Amino acid sequence: MKRLLSVCLSLCIMVSVFVSFGITASAKTTLKKTTVSVSNTSSGVNVSWKKVSGAKSYKLYRKASGAKKYSVVKKTNNKTVKYLDKKVSAGKTYSYQVVAVKGKETSKSKTKSITRLLAPKNVKVQSYVKNNYYVDKGYMDIDSAKLFVDNPGEPDNNVMGVKITWTKSKGANKYDIYRKIVGGKFEKIKTTGNTSAYVDEDIYYIDDDIDDDSCKVKKCYYKVVARRNKSTSLSSTVRKITYIDPRKVSTESYASGMFLGWGSSFNECIDGYKIYRSTNGKNGKYSLIAKLSKNTLEFTDKNVEFNKTYYYKMVAYKGSLNSVAIITKTQYKPMKTVNVSVGATDDSVKKSFEKAIKRSDLGDITVDDLKPYLRFTSLNNKIATISRDFVVTGVSKGQVKAKFDLLLDGKSYEAGFILINVN
Repeated sequence: MKRLLSVCLSLCIMVSVFVSFGITASAKTTLKKTTVSVSNTSSGVNVSWKKVSGAKSYKLYRKASGAKKYSVVKKTNNKTVKYLDKKVSAGKTYSYQVVAVKGKETSKSKTKSITRLLAPKNVKVQSYVKNNYYVDKGYMDIDSAKLFVDNPGEPDNNVMGVKITWTKSKGANKYDIYRKIVGGKFEKIKTTGNTSAYVDEDIYYIDDDIDDDSCKVKKCYYKVVARRNKSTSLSSTVRKITYIDPRKVSTESYASGMFLGWGSSFNECIDGYKIYRSTNGKNGKYSLIAKLSKNTLEFTDKNVEFNKTYYYKMVAYKGSLNSVAIITKTQYKPMKTVNVSVGATDDSVKKSFEKAIKRSDLGDITVDDLKPYLRFTSLNNKIATISRDFVVTGVSKGQVKAKFDLLLDGKSYEAGFILINVN
């Protein structure tokens, strides 16, 4: 009996061991799925994937958009886990899948898609101002019954900055613009849409957030990346520019000539200013009439004629680099012209002031009330004089200017002139 039990126990142990080894031997080895990555290069689409433990080889499949099925583009051994697919067309979308192989066992990765995008070409950068031309009417004109003619100044919607342009990249519907200012690193400043209407038209973006309060001269670098959904191209060629914030000139017709003035908050960043003038239109020939130091914020053009129109533009410069210019159109003219005979008097200046006051918002103020603040000074009393009551007296034949000053807070500010013709 004991022998029988011993034999039975031995048989059970043997069966148990056999069954255990039989299950292990018949179990299937499962290959894990690999992870696929794709990226655009200058010569094609780079496809890479992670190694799969136990895999003996890999098959790379590809399907172009519009195709019905995948086809094998490359077979590799278990050590090669990347492939540069050069047989791709710009603007077309491709889907890739990698199959790990071990004998008859296989595992398929998830598909990965990419649009073949080339880096944007013909990238250019230049200083830019949206409204580079305006008409300055900042003179006093009492003949028109107005004490002051409003100066429109720069439009409120004016845009200044760096304009970046590039040629449309086939297949792209957006572009990422990157900027680096010297001392910093490249940062994406904008993702812009594909705004061109035609295939060959340049795309552009205006970087109008380039300056700051400390110094409006910046050395900048720009690059552009084409995008479609999650697909991106390589970066374009990097372009650099030294941006100098432009200045606008304001003008006044003074007795001494055409007065030009401008504000500045970045003198420490530049070397100075250059002023150019044209007498034959805004697109005419401009001549350099002054080169000024960085601390000079005004200039008087003495070579001017009555009632003639002039076009001025000024650039701030640093070394050989210039800012973009804003053109100012203006006319050299007196605030009033008085014609008087020798020995006669003329009170038309006073009457013009009275008329201007009535049409203004000065309330009950009279010309007499303004006398302490207004003063005319004849530049040649031998030809004509003008009294504190604004009465002109002809002395001898000729033409003379009378300078007009505003007296405020104990200081005198020139604001224009009248022209006196003595017959």
